[in-house]
Amino acid sequence: MTPTELIKITSKIEHIKSIFLPIVNDNNPYIKQLIDNLKNVGIELVLPETSSSRTFFLSTVIFPQKANIVHLQWLHPFFVRSKNQFVNIIKFVIIISELIILKLIGIKIIWTVHNIKNHENKYLILDRIYSITVARLANAIIAHCQIAKEEIIKEFSLKNTDKIFVVPHGNYIDCYENKIEKETARKSLGLEDSSLVFLFLGTIRPYKGVFELIDTFSKLYSDKSDNIQLVIAGRVYNDSQEITDTLKEKIANDPRIKFFPGFVPDDEVQVYMNACDVVIFPYRDILTSGAVILAMSFGRACIAPRKGCIGEVLDDQGAFLYQIDDENGLTKAMNSALEKQHELLLMGQHNFELAQYYNWGYIAKMTADVYHHCL
Repeated sequence: MTPTELIKITSKIEHIKSIFLPIVNDNNPYIKQLIDNLKNVGIELVLPETSSSRTFFLSTVIFPQKANIVHLQWLHPFFVRSKNQFVNIIKFVIIISELIILKLIGIKIIWTVHNIKNHENKYLILDRIYSITVARLANAIIAHCQIAKEEIIKEFSLKNTDKIFVVPHGNYIDCYENKIEKETARKSLGLEDSSLVFLFLGTIRPYKGVFELIDTFSKLYSDKSDNIQLVIAGRVYNDSQEITDTLKEKIANDPRIKFFPGFVPDDEVQVYMNACDVVIFPYRDILTSGAVILAMSFGRACIAPRKGCIGEVLDDQGAFLYQIDDENGLTKAMNSALEKQHELLLMGQHNFELAQYYNWGYIAKMTADVYHHCL
C-alpha cells in the first residue's frame, strides 16, 4: 500500500471503537496525541481504567459495548512486573487465550511494535514467545519506519508481510512549552553561556549508553576542552541506587559534567532543550526513538547511531550519525560537532523542518486507515 493510499480515508467513516492495551503509567504524550487525533477522524478510543487490564482485559473489551479493535502498544507490561516465572507463564496462557477469544468473536488485533524486545532485557525467552505469538495473531502490525518493518519481518519470521504497515512516530511540537531563551535556560542550570553544551535527556537505562557517553566526553580532545559541557538529566530507571552511585562516581572529577537526577517535569523539558546545542543518543541498541523526535521538535542538532528508524528520521544535514558497531563512532561524532559548532543552529532548524512533516493529524489518518483495512 502506497503512502497516498494510506492517507486516504474512507469517505463513509463508520463508528469504530478501539481499546488501547495494556495500561501504561507513562507521561509520554505519544498516547494522548494519538488518542486525541484519532477522535478527530471518527475513532472512539478507550483506555483501560485499572492495572488489572495487564492480565484480565476480556470484559473491558466486550462490555459495555464491544470494541471493534484491540490496539496493543507495548507487550512488556504484561510480564516484566513479576519475578515469579511460573506466574508469568500462567499470565501468558491467560493473555493469549483472551486474544484468541477476541479474534474468534470478530474483534481485530493491531500491534504497534515500538521495540523488538523490552529495553531491560528481562525474561527474553518469554518476551520472544509473546512477540512471535502476538505477531501471528495480529490482523495488522504497525512499524514506525521501513527499516523497522524489515527488522520485524526478519525477527519474527513473518510470511504475511502485507499486514505490516509503516506509520511514522508523531512529533512533539507544541506538546511542551517552548518559550525560554537560551541564556535564561543556561543560567537556571548553572551553565556557561559561551560553552558548547551536549545534552542527554530522559530515563537513564543501561541500553542508552550513558556511562559510555561520560567516558567518551571525558576523553574528547579539543583546543577548547574547557569550553564544553555535558548535561545529563533524568530519572534513573527503577531508581537504582547502584546506577546512581556509579554515575556520580564517574562524573565526580569532571566539573564540566552536570547531573540533574530525577524525573524531568513537562514544563522543564524546554529548559534543558533550549540550554543545549546538541542532543546525544548514545544508544547501544534501538528500533524507534521518540526522544529523537523530541529533540527535532525543539530544533536541536543530534548525535545518534545510524540504527533502526533513526537513520530514516535524521539525515546528515541535521545530525552526526555513526555506525553503532564502531567503537570510536561516538567519539568521532562528538568531535565533528565540536569542529562544526557554528553550523549547529542551522542543523537544528533543519531538524525542526523535518519534524513538522510528522504532525499528528497525518499520523492519525494513517492509523485510522490501518483500522479500516482490518475491518
